[in-house]
Amino acid sequence: MNDLESHVLRLIGENVTSPDVFLDTNAGLAQIRGSVNDAVQELCMVTGSYRRTYHLVLLANRQFYRLAPQNDYLGYIVGAWDRSMHRRLERTDLLALSQRDAWWMKRTGAALSYMQLGLNHIGIYMTPSTNGTVLELDCVMIPKSYTDDVSPVKLRNNFQRAAVYLGVSEFYASRGDAQRATDYLNRYLKTAGIMQLRPVTSDRQYRLGGYEPQMKTEAPA
Repeated sequence: MNDLESHVLRLIGENVTSPDVFLDTNAGLAQIRGSVNDAVQELCMVTGSYRRTYHLVLLANRQFYRLAPQNDYLGYIVGAWDRSMHRRLERTDLLALSQRDAWWMKRTGAALSYMQLGLNHIGIYMTPSTNGTVLELDCVMIPKSYTDDVSPVKLRNNFQRAAVYLGVSEFYASRGDAQRATDYLNRYLKTAGIMQLRPVTSDRQYRLGGYEPQMKTEAPA
């Protein structure tokens, strides 16, 4: 049991030293550990706080590449830098590239832009004509789930508190306590600074032509 898991147990009223429900085993802590892992992975994905540099060696006449990170999952690519030409590649996508150049799959030359395709694939425009060009890919990564209490979980202090709150929220949700689950979910979003991803909008009245605020008027005396 690591510090985050024990904090979750304290907040739900479980005895940490002698637990009644969540025993200090991999099976006993599966629910709590799964919730903490969910929080860690979501925080890394949404905030982009966990990054690694991936070095991709381009090959002649090869336009698409499969990335294979060893210890983490690839979230998304933030930028690409051509080390030999000392320039940054432009980010694009299939639709924009097809509209700009109908023959983009036949062009060869120095790499000008990149596009992320699916989970672990990247496309390069233009297709390299020689071997050896190295791209530095700045990637937001998602850590793989930890499975025991000796695996390091490295998070900022506010993210640690947020991960605990999500664990507590999911516990109460599993017990059917919607009020407490919602309360701790809001604490999670606020502590992590991602409340804007779930904005709360006030009730408004709309009509054809746009929004018009409803004003109260008093009848003349």
